[in-house]
Amino acid sequence: MQIDFRPDKPAGEILAEWWEGLQNDTGGRARLRRCKTPEEVMLEPAFHRLLRRLGALTEKSDDTQLEGYEIHRLAAIAGLLAHVRVKRSKPLAEQMAESESKGGKPLLSSLRFRRLLKEPFEDIYPSMIRVIRQLDEKANISDLATSIYYWGDRVRKRWALAYFPKVVD
Repeated sequence: MQIDFRPDKPAGEILAEWWEGLQNDTGGRARLRRCKTPEEVMLEPAFHRLLRRLGALTEKSDDTQLEGYEIHRLAAIAGLLAHVRVKRSKPLAEQMAESESKGGKPLLSSLRFRRLLKEPFEDIYPSMIRVIRQLDEKANISDLATSIYYWGDRVRKRWALAYFPKVVD
């Protein structure tokens, strides 16, 4: 099932509202942050609140229900968003290319960025937690959700085209 997490779309609005609510639910947020895998996230009530709201979007069309792999990806998104404290509008890959000082090294080195791009979805969760921490827990939640939900060659190419032109050699 296609889900559009852009801020002006229903799923994006649901995601933003859920994330904002999570900022006030310190207990739920803390439990999600302690989860080491998307499977652990699936055991948390905060995730099920998001799933219920997103699932309501899919029930509008005949025969369209969330599949297991989609739920797994949504769990990864929920767990990762629990690590984001501040919303940014800049795409995630561009954030990774930013430097702390003018002309300095990027927040995420090109070597680590390349390793991240090679990761299959099954291994991306802990790596993305580290990336979010390196970004000082600031991220574009819509771009993060879209990238994780659709993780694959297209996202990797999009990230590479956003990251490498911004990195100063």
